Amino acid sequence: MNLRRLLEASLHRILYTLLFALVALAAVTFAVPVLREYSGTNEQVIGSAVILVLVIEAFGTRLHRLVDWLLYGSRADPAVATARLARPLEDTDGAAAPRALLEALADTLRLTHVAAVVRDDGGAEVLLELGTAYVEDRSFPIRHAGTDLGELRAARRGQPLDGRDERLLRAAAAQLGLVLHAARLTEELRAARETLVAAGEDERRRLRREIHDGVGPTLAGIALGLESAERAVTRDPARAQALLHDVRADLTDLLDEVRRVVEGLRPPLLDEVGLVGALEQLASSFQQRTGCPVEVQGDVPRPLPAAVEVAAFRIGAEALTNVARHARATHTRLEVGLDGPDLVLRVVDDGCGGVADRPGGNGLDSMRTRAEEVGGSLTLSSAPGGTSLTARLPVPVAAGTGS
Repeated sequence: MNLRRLLEASLHRILYTLLFALVALAAVTFAVPVLREYSGTNEQVIGSAVILVLVIEAFGTRLHRLVDWLLYGSRADPAVATARLARPLEDTDGAAAPRALLEALADTLRLTHVAAVVRDDGGAEVLLELGTAYVEDRSFPIRHAGTDLGELRAARRGQPLDGRDERLLRAAAAQLGLVLHAARLTEELRAARETLVAAGEDERRRLRREIHDGVGPTLAGIALGLESAERAVTRDPARAQALLHDVRADLTDLLDEVRRVVEGLRPPLLDEVGLVGALEQLASSFQQRTGCPVEVQGDVPRPLPAAVEVAAFRIGAEALTNVARHARATHTRLEVGLDGPDLVLRVVDDGCGGVADRPGGNGLDSMRTRAEEVGGSLTLSSAPGGTSLTARLPVPVAAGTGS
């Protein structure tokens, strides 16, 4: 390393001396004829010396910068190099920013090979690569918020990377970590938006099917019954009375169907008695059906967003259903309350355990999906001594019931 730095310093001095000699020779060549014409020998020597001093003063620093640029490119000036590396983040969008950053890095440091390697669940994968690796790459970790995202690999043929290059590459790796993190967030947001649109479309399709297959035929039958009763009211009052009785029965069934459809949108208990009260009634119904005592502990002092209330109620209902189907429990405890910025719902039973966490069954995927839809999470611990399910659902501080 010391030998390499000595060689670089020697080359720098040689180039600087040659360039300075050329500039000084050009200046003296231009000035000497003028001095010969208007001055004597001593004045010529003094004039030449003054010219050399002026050349040193005017071009010395510029020549040093020129030699630095010839040898090192833009990396000779950290401020210029940093500005060039930051420009791609200003001028390009999220999708094109990684390539633009690597191109600026290769141009600034005169790299012959640069690559961004990302890591996911399937292992390492080359995201972008520029140039050819004639020599062995140097690797620099790409991290964001303590998470290892991959590594930046770089190499330069003919001139190994020095300490100045390594500092800039580490800074570039940090910038690349921000870019990759932003790209992942953008992709997750796009996927979440698509999921939300698909869920809305599925819900509209469900409502259309419910109305078309249930409410629609019932209303058509009621209309026909009323028409028949109208014709029979004068000629056959008994038949008209029987028809009206059938219409009343159809209306009762229709009300039940509409109530079922509405409850599919939002449980009415949430509007009537709130989340804790709704869970208490749910637990009471569960205890009557199964004979398993359910202890409900809950206190939610402030209003909750409607989506969080529905998610918590549905998760609690599904969890109790799983207890009834699989746990063979003698006691179940349901807890709900605020923990900092989260609403925490916990269902604990003393059953056999060991079956609730099997993949693909028991509504676990449905409960996890409901939690993730509102930005929360769901964890499960199932052992022979029982099962504990915990859902954490974020609640904005200023949330209201209608938010």
